[in-house]
Amino acid sequence: MVLSEPPADLSAIADNLVLGSNGIWEAAGHQDLAFAESDPTDWLRIEQTSYWYRHRNRCFVTLLEQFPPLGSLFEIGAGNGSVSLAIQSAAFSVVAVEPTERWASNAKSRGVHTVVCADLDDARFHEGALANVGMFDVLEHIDNDAGFMRRVRRLMPAGGRFYCAVPAFTSLWSLEDTAAGHVRRYRLGDLTRRVAEAGFTVEHATYYFAPLVIPILVLRAIPTRLGIRRARTAEQSASEHSLGEGIAGRLVQSALDQEIRWLAAGRRCPIGSSCFVVARAT
Repeated sequence: MVLSEPPADLSAIADNLVLGSNGIWEAAGHQDLAFAESDPTDWLRIEQTSYWYRHRNRCFVTLLEQFPPLGSLFEIGAGNGSVSLAIQSAAFSVVAVEPTERWASNAKSRGVHTVVCADLDDARFHEGALANVGMFDVLEHIDNDAGFMRRVRRLMPAGGRFYCAVPAFTSLWSLEDTAAGHVRRYRLGDLTRRVAEAGFTVEHATYYFAPLVIPILVLRAIPTRLGIRRARTAEQSASEHSLGEGIAGRLVQSALDQEIRWLAAGRRCPIGSSCFVVARAT
């Protein structure tokens, strides 16, 4: 059962959105962000089989079940719709907001019911109109992250939930961060402080992807510092998103499954290559 449906007419909460013939809400005058246009990797294909995307979505849904949104969740920077689709499949109401036209189209075609192709400036959402907001691996791309979160807070009503996931630890920085357009990685304490300063009360904060900390450090971060890590290729990206059939892959998957059980029990993971915060607008 869907907890609640997205607003039937998004133009009622935004001054510059119209429903296009393709079923996607669009902003008049919107210019395609065209994010990562030069990346040769077929992320849409990878997302559908990747253990990393699968575990990430499981973590998010597990935490949403413990801290559910009241009303629709607007995912800002929804990409190809992987997270929005997982949230929707878990019977939560979600609106995918993505300013890159190709990605918004992908999100719609893979089954996300409500998709907006616009950024916040273009859409002109009303203050207090976004019941809940999720930003899943988006904040690290934004130069003025604190200012952006304050702006998001103004678009939310008091009591609305804010869900934020980001990559963790500067020590894990590698060429992959550069290629992905990251500005920074975060410690959990730094993220919770910035979220609180933006006008939210933090309810829960945890790391996740604990089994990947050492592999990322050894295979990506240290080689990058030594200048021996090469820029990724499409083939390498696909390979790194598969655990394979060997014992090492099975051990990693077992550890990830245990992490889900840990999060489902309401525990906080003390370390991980990513971190997640749930907060309420105050």
